Amino acid sequence: MKVLGICVFLFSLISCSVFQRRTIYDYYNPDFKCVDKVGIRDSDEWEKYQKLYLEAVSLYTTENGKLKKANIVFVGNSLIAAIPPDLIQADFSGSVNRGIAGDMTELLLGRLDSTVLNLKPSTIILEIGGNDIRDGKCLDYIEGIHRLLIQKIKTSLPNTKILILGIPPVLSRNVNSVSPIVNAWLLRIANESQNVQFLDIWPEFRQKGIPFIREELAFSYDGKKDPIHINRDAYIIWLRKIKSLVR
Repeated sequence: MKVLGICVFLFSLISCSVFQRRTIYDYYNPDFKCVDKVGIRDSDEWEKYQKLYLEAVSLYTTENGKLKKANIVFVGNSLIAAIPPDLIQADFSGSVNRGIAGDMTELLLGRLDSTVLNLKPSTIILEIGGNDIRDGKCLDYIEGIHRLLIQKIKTSLPNTKILILGIPPVLSRNVNSVSPIVNAWLLRIANESQNVQFLDIWPEFRQKGIPFIREELAFSYDGKKDPIHINRDAYIIWLRKIKSLVR
């Protein structure tokens, strides 16, 4: 399939993720119980998503077979998938985007070989975990799979540099109450390995005095602010910081 076709398909998948009003679980609710298994809590939604997800993986796998090699691979969930292509092309020569809207840590682990590692990139830029928080996954479960992701990359491509992107502040209180905890051990994971760096974008994105993204950086559609996504201005700031670390 041509790249344009892939873009159209992935845009539809991103759109579903962005405008979907799904429950964002509150870890601090006394009745909250975390989950530590693959998938999402809504079984019907999970069945529908799996079909779309496998199609996206198949498209990327086919495209990788044609490309053979990429210098930089961006990979993760909708925050990666929705990066404006022109911004990537302008500052990251020889890069490809392998983000999938709605992606979670365990799903990414299963597709690393076919959508990322077979391109033998010199640098992998990774952002994942927001949807795990959104669905109320157990924190030790999320951390454990993050470690497996780094271990798998390091084993397959020991000389590849990895830049782990921290989960940014958003407009969801439930996500913001947990993401700094996740980011703290993402930093620790990065510090434990050679050729692994961590970028925390909270200082650049958050409002002064409160733990929410600046309103002007949140994604909006039809006059409504999206609780978990960011806009083009935010991506310009984020990519500028990423570029300073990717040499």
